[in-house]
Amino acid sequence: MAEEGHVIGIDLGTTYSCVAVWRKDHAEIIANDHGNRTTRSYVTFTEGKRLTGDDAYNQIGRNPSNTIFETYLCATVKDAVITVPSYFNDSQRQATKNAGAIAGLKVLRIINEPTAAAIAYGIDKKAGWFHKRNVMIFDWGGGTLDVSLLTIGHGDFGVKSTAGDTHLGGQDLDNRMVNYCVEEFKRKKNVDICGDPKALRRAKSACEQAKKALSFSFDAEIEIDSWYKGEDFHTTFTRGLFEEINMDIFNKCMEPVKKCLEDAKMDVTKVDDVVLVGGSTRIPKVQELLQKVFKGKELCKSINPDEAVAYGAAVQAAVLSGNITGKLQNFTLSDVIPMSLGTDVGEQNFMRVMIPRNTKIPTKKQETFVTVSDNQTTVHCGVYEGESELTEGNNYLGGFTVDGIPPAPKGVAKIDVCFSIDANGILTVSAEDLSTGNKKEITINSDK
Repeated sequence: MAEEGHVIGIDLGTTYSCVAVWRKDHAEIIANDHGNRTTRSYVTFTEGKRLTGDDAYNQIGRNPSNTIFETYLCATVKDAVITVPSYFNDSQRQATKNAGAIAGLKVLRIINEPTAAAIAYGIDKKAGWFHKRNVMIFDWGGGTLDVSLLTIGHGDFGVKSTAGDTHLGGQDLDNRMVNYCVEEFKRKKNVDICGDPKALRRAKSACEQAKKALSFSFDAEIEIDSWYKGEDFHTTFTRGLFEEINMDIFNKCMEPVKKCLEDAKMDVTKVDDVVLVGGSTRIPKVQELLQKVFKGKELCKSINPDEAVAYGAAVQAAVLSGNITGKLQNFTLSDVIPMSLGTDVGEQNFMRVMIPRNTKIPTKKQETFVTVSDNQTTVHCGVYEGESELTEGNNYLGGFTVDGIPPAPKGVAKIDVCFSIDANGILTVSAEDLSTGNKKEITINSDK
């Protein structure tokens, strides 16, 4: 158990990060040294110095090639719960844990961002709920899109299904706007600045601000003084133009929503609440398309889209540290695996699915395989995650070899393979030769 008072929740976002702690029966967002409740996820290396957060972002115009778009954690606290996109694979989750360790933090748990957001929504709402509710979390941030469907009630948070895209975020909209501006500048000045990193970074900063303004206004000005060789740039972006150049991205955002509903075998009419999380959900066209999917249902905007994930992480951190009082009494969380898990035993170059995606954890699956060739004395058990039938299209997690199998005709020797995942997301895979009792296993701590 973690030492009380030293556990924080961290939303480690692609473009912004947020930190919270659970105190006096509510989550407190911890402001950075600039007084901001969210911090840009930037690190800049200058001559002999490393800058992080807002200080790093302010350097991007001067040092565009030395800016890394990831945050460097630095904290005096000992323990933390960190969130990740629900579709992160095992290696990405482990890399996040390693980042915490580098910062001197013991990462108690990695939890999915939409699950954390659902916790934030449900904790504050549960006092007024007399029946369980089906809640869809639509979490669209700067770099990733996550969608989860949960059933929440009486302190229980049960994930039904999850879907998403780890390469679809608000930054893609910024890039479209930058490309438009570059083409406009080329048309007006007959100059192509695609190869100038400094100019492109200045454009991206201006476009990001214009994008945010278009969520509340019907037009926004983009002005860049001395953009290239003393030439100024000015253009007006209307909301209509913004929607036109990004419509394919907006439509793509609806695909995980439909997939999530399909996997949960739930009709849109059975969803009680659709909760918006992440800065990109402020975009009117996104809200319009979501309402269309859910047949005109009013979207929930009652939680802060920039802080909800950190809030939920702080709740999970408090529970893991034993700080279970007030609103956190009777709190339970059950999650699912975001990707299918399988093996290549007896299926050369093919993955046999052992545990399908969106299976509730903890869970266990056992299956018996046979040798595929005469006098086969070894069997390799590779462990994979993903949705491709071919092993090369999936993420390899690890493996081992069972040897010493007595020679026999193919199909005679039997190998018992077992996949087991506990509530912490720790996957244990074992394979046993039933004729000799020889057994091998591997444990993978993926913190799903």
